[in-house]
Amino acid sequence: MSRDERCRTRTDAAVAWTTAHAAELAGVGVPLIGGAVFTPWLDLVSVAWAALWAANEFRLRRTTRTARQVAVATRPARPALSTSTDDEGERPPAEAGSRKEVSR
Repeated sequence: MSRDERCRTRTDAAVAWTTAHAAELAGVGVPLIGGAVFTPWLDLVSVAWAALWAANEFRLRRTTRTARQVAVATRPARPALSTSTDDEGERPPAEAGSRKEVSR
């Protein structure tokens, strides 16, 4: 596969989501830690920020539903997973280990 067609792993998706939402995570996390260290009243700031963040995410998901459905419907199908084989097309020997490599 070329670089542009590389499959996105769960780790890639998690890192992308975390970096895209760093401000929201900081807005919830910093007051939460401050509430644990200094005063519990700071936890209210964290709860308020989390509520605003959740409301915005629900609104965004609702308003982009049609665009997401069109994107999924028009996406080309991905090939099925298959176990790897050597160059001659034979399956690797069983004594090579019980682990099977998966390729796309």
